[in-house]
Amino acid sequence: MDSHQWRLQLDKLAEMKAMLISVNPSLEEQTERQTRHLYDIFANFSKLENEAATAGMLKKGKVKAQVEKVASELQDYFMRTVRDFADLLKKEQRDVIAILPKLQAIKPEEAKAIATLSFPSIAAGNPEDFQKLYGFAETFSKRSVALHQEISRETRTLLDENKRTVETYQRHVSIDTGEVATTTSTDDISSLSVMNLILLLERLKAERTYLDSRKDEVSRMLSVHLVSDIDSLSVSVETASKLGLELPMDFSQKLRVLARDAGKATNLTTLMSLDNQLQSVRTQMANMLRDRIINIKHEVTTKIVEGGIPTTADIIPQAPVAGIENLDISSLLSSLGRMAEWTGQVRIALKDRTEDLLQQIDKAAEVPADAGIKDLPAVKQFLSDSRSQLDKADIDAMIRIYLKARTMEDEQRKFITEKIRSYLARFNELATSADRVLDYAQLSKKAPKVEELQSGSTLYLLQALGQLKQAVDSGVATFRDACNQEIEAIIEDLQTIKPVYAEIFVPITERLEEGKQKLQKLKEFAEIRSEMRNIKDTILVMAKEALENLRYRLGVKIRLAAAKLMGSGVEIPPEVQEGIAELNNIGVVAETVFSLPAVARKMIEVYEQKISSKVIELLMVKVTDLETSFSKARSIGVDLDKELQILADLRSEPPQELEGAAESFDRLQKLTTSPVVLQKIKSRASEAYVQINNAIATFEEQGMGDSVSNLKALIEKVPDQLASQPKHVYESLEVCLTLANIQEQMIAMIKSISNKDRQEYEKTLKERSKYYSTIERVYEKHPKDFSNLIYPLDKMKKMESDLASARMLDDALKLFNQIKELRKGWIEKAEKMDEWHKSLKMYMAGFSPGASSDQRQKFVEEAIKKIKETYSRDDISSYLSWAVKELVATMLEKRG
Repeated sequence: MDSHQWRLQLDKLAEMKAMLISVNPSLEEQTERQTRHLYDIFANFSKLENEAATAGMLKKGKVKAQVEKVASELQDYFMRTVRDFADLLKKEQRDVIAILPKLQAIKPEEAKAIATLSFPSIAAGNPEDFQKLYGFAETFSKRSVALHQEISRETRTLLDENKRTVETYQRHVSIDTGEVATTTSTDDISSLSVMNLILLLERLKAERTYLDSRKDEVSRMLSVHLVSDIDSLSVSVETASKLGLELPMDFSQKLRVLARDAGKATNLTTLMSLDNQLQSVRTQMANMLRDRIINIKHEVTTKIVEGGIPTTADIIPQAPVAGIENLDISSLLSSLGRMAEWTGQVRIALKDRTEDLLQQIDKAAEVPADAGIKDLPAVKQFLSDSRSQLDKADIDAMIRIYLKARTMEDEQRKFITEKIRSYLARFNELATSADRVLDYAQLSKKAPKVEELQSGSTLYLLQALGQLKQAVDSGVATFRDACNQEIEAIIEDLQTIKPVYAEIFVPITERLEEGKQKLQKLKEFAEIRSEMRNIKDTILVMAKEALENLRYRLGVKIRLAAAKLMGSGVEIPPEVQEGIAELNNIGVVAETVFSLPAVARKMIEVYEQKISSKVIELLMVKVTDLETSFSKARSIGVDLDKELQILADLRSEPPQELEGAAESFDRLQKLTTSPVVLQKIKSRASEAYVQINNAIATFEEQGMGDSVSNLKALIEKVPDQLASQPKHVYESLEVCLTLANIQEQMIAMIKSISNKDRQEYEKTLKERSKYYSTIERVYEKHPKDFSNLIYPLDKMKKMESDLASARMLDDALKLFNQIKELRKGWIEKAEKMDEWHKSLKMYMAGFSPGASSDQRQKFVEEAIKKIKETYSRDDISSYLSWAVKELVATMLEKRG
């Protein structure tokens, strides 16, 4: 077959699929899948067939082979589908045959017609088989669909009756849901097959039998409930009437008739009819309640909007959210009650707003001239009538009163605002005139802005108007106070100038005080303004003169100090010169009277911090340098204690002013040029020169020529320096410093020589005195007596100590020579004392360290007695006596 023939076959197969689905809708998915696959193969077949018709010679054979292959696949799947559809139809026929007994009881003619149909013989599923199957399917589907529609309609009717009955019964009696499970759980039956519909119909009939068995019980309960519901609805009608709901004239009559009939009814049908009537009445009343709830909000809101009153929450209370859908009578009555309550709230809010407006108008009536009220009696009559009507007025009347009061209050507000603008203009004129005169102080009273008054009440506007009138009326006093404040501020600022310069500005302060007193006597604004301008103009002229005077005085101080500094040989530092230039560049013309003290303080600051303080710093540097030089001169013996004290006093208490610093520089100049000081330095320098030469000669005698060669080179220049006649002491101080350095070196050399001689002296002493250790111990035990009687060792040791700390060359030389002679004499003395020691053996003969203490003591006393009898010289007898005691003590120590 070509594609056209296959198309016809497939379309008929699609029709058969529709027949199957009409018999059993649950077969739709399965049959749709098979049919769609067939169409997919057919689409491929048609495509290849078209390609074969247009293909060339080389490709045509290949495409034709593909066409044959796909055609074979299409035929195989088509035959398989026909067989599958035959199986499905046969199964549906068997299912119907299985329920034929039940069908005959319900629909005998339809059952007989279906029973006469015989299923055709289907073998491979070829086109011939398909034609026979198609004819059977067409007849079977038509009869099955007709039967399905009849049974479905009958089942649907019974199901709906059962549902209504269950719903009615459940309102009055308790129903076992298990007995009516099919009725309550079944909703859609359109997809059920004939067999399932028959089974469902049987169950519904059984449940109908159960429901009919409960008729008597339901009748009794329904009768009671009808009476109760009618009574409840009657009460709701009364409540609704009280809340303003207008019911039809025959509404209550309907309820009475229903109540009468409910009391007489005995069968369930009548009772259910009455129940339906009651439900209708209840629905009617619910609809009227809903309409009334909606209308209340609309009517009130419309009246308010038409009256020009804003519906914002701050004026009109927000309407309650009242649900009206799917609500019972009691809920709707509750919503109606809330709406009625809201209506009362709206009335109260309107009354409050209206009373507030009336109060504002009443306050304005107290000052009719300020509020622009021309017919005061009419306004008062309106206030009286409105207040008497408010308590009983409905919303419409309240809106009328509110609108009239609003209009009246707006006119009054407008009049008051315009009057405020007028007074503001006068006040601003006063303030502007004052601002042209005042530089610092401000008017203590500020006028309100008109924009700030727009949102205020009439009472607030009247208060603002009164305050503004008072401010304008008291403008002269306010302006006078501001002028006084400004004058006081200038005086206080002038008092911050240092007292030493304050006298320059005393005339200005006196003029300000005079002006202040004069202002207190003036009454007119123009007079006060003129006097204040005169005071300021005068002060500006005086300020220029005062500042010029201040700069002149400071300049005089600077010039006098500069002259003294130049006379003292001091150059003015660059930073001081910059300060002087800055001071000269400060302008003396004050822009306002308030800049006068600032200019004066600036001049004083530059003078003190950039001129005076810098000169004082330079002075202290000079004092320190000169003090150091004088201290060096004093170290070589120059008597400069008085001069150093002068410098110390200057350093501890430096001058605080430029004049004092210049005078101190003059004192320094006198010190550095003083002939007395110069002579002191030169005289002592000459003496030091001689002493150093002598010391050099001494060193050369000691064989230290090499050590002093450098010193001789330094001192050779001193005679020429001493012969000069310097004007200042600095040149002579240089000589002193040179001599001081030489002196320090020579003192160090003397100390070094003395220390070296000491080592040689101690070595020689121990070599030439065999008993020096005993002599030394005796001296240590009796230093004072030893020095007085035998040799002045104490004096020699003191000289050694003095030499170690000596700072003057002549003292060091003197001590060096004396120590040298004493050391030489002590060596000779120690050698003689060795001869004294020889006699000690005789006096110590027979001494035993092991003897008793008394025996030892007696031995020592007898030995000393013999010594004194033998030697008449105190030095020998005393030393030998001390030596005996020392030897005894030494022997005892060794014995332990």
